[in-house]
Amino acid sequence: MENSDHRINKNQQDLDLSQHVKLDIGHNYCIISCSKHRLPDLVHAVDTLTSKDWIVTSGLTSDDGLVLQAMTRISDSLNNSLNKMKGV
Repeated sequence: MENSDHRINKNQQDLDLSQHVKLDIGHNYCIISCSKHRLPDLVHAVDTLTSKDWIVTSGLTSDDGLVLQAMTRISDSLNNSLNKMKGV
C-alpha cells in the first residue's frame, strides 16, 4: 500500500530538508531518497537526522536515478545507555 502523505510527523517538524529530498518516515524507521544529482542534499538530510537520534541502517543503495538511505530511530533506553558509555 502506497502512502502518498509525505508529511513529517510531529516529532520531526523542525527538520530543515531540501525540496529535493523525499522522506518516508515512520515512528522508528525511515527511508530517505534523493536524485543522484543532488547528493549534497541527501548528506544534509542524513546529518540532520543523525543529530536527532536516528542512525544509518545498512548501506546506501540506488535505483532508477535515485539514491536511497534507510535509517532507524535510537530508542530512548538505548540512547541513555550510549550516553553513559561516552564518559566525561
